[in-house]
Amino acid sequence: MNLEFGVLNDGRITLVCDSPLPEIVKRVEFYRDQKLFMLVYDKDEKSACEDDNLMECEIPERLLGPIEKNPSVAIFTIFPDLKPLVYDVPLIKVHN
Repeated sequence: MNLEFGVLNDGRITLVCDSPLPEIVKRVEFYRDQKLFMLVYDKDEKSACEDDNLMECEIPERLLGPIEKNPSVAIFTIFPDLKPLVYDVPLIKVHN
């Protein structure tokens, strides 16, 4: 699975996935010091930590400003037998 972060012309942050995600994303957490993103999925809380994706991404300088300014991320993904899905989720910035 490849995930790409980008910035739309209006300044919004996007995350594009080239394959189905395991669940609908509930929020994206950005760990500033480590430049890590975690996708937190919308599912029951007792199993939430098992499948969340923690991704180390090399964040280009041009994305750091928009990441700090944006309260949300637009998720672009596909699910089997469905049209591509686009939805916004909160972008939580975490200090380590």
